[in-house]
Amino acid sequence: MQRRTYRGPITAKGLAQALVTRFTSGHLQAHASGPEDHVVVQIVAQEREWSRSARSALTISIVQHEDAVEVSLGEHQWLGPAADILQTGFRGWLHPMTLLGEIAEIADDVQTLQLPEQVWEAVDHYVESVGAKLGLAEEDRMIACPFCGVGNPVGEPQCSACGGSLAEAQPKACPSCGKLMPASAMFCSRCGSPL
Repeated sequence: MQRRTYRGPITAKGLAQALVTRFTSGHLQAHASGPEDHVVVQIVAQEREWSRSARSALTISIVQHEDAVEVSLGEHQWLGPAADILQTGFRGWLHPMTLLGEIAEIADDVQTLQLPEQVWEAVDHYVESVGAKLGLAEEDRMIACPFCGVGNPVGEPQCSACGGSLAEAQPKACPSCGKLMPASAMFCSRCGSPL
């Protein structure tokens, strides 16, 4: 699961409405449900008439906190579109002329496989349009000096109180969700990604 936190003038309901508007088109249908402080958006790809594979779906959870909105992207079910592309390729190999009638469906399947990236792009675009930004929690902005325990801003090379080096205490950011973790952490506590 991928997770990001945004701070500023942003609401869970507003973001959910933007995602529903953006992803209700063509072969995609998006629906939002839940209370205003915890909205779940589900984007579903319509299945083809001849397809035997399951419909592809992606779930986005949007939780409103006091000073932030947390967006979580569930696991994307990619087997359906991938199987459809494989099936279309096999039929095209047997009967090449059938591919001409299925170009739009192939494009839809490729778009469905890229859905997680498209969702993050849409979220980032909405966040930027309302003046919010990807943000750090207050506790993620300070680190404790390993020598004297005094709090210092993340990124400072030396402690403001004792002058000790803060290099070993600097946190590292998760490559998946951006959460800052202690330098000794092996996995992200938010999304479980290896650091």
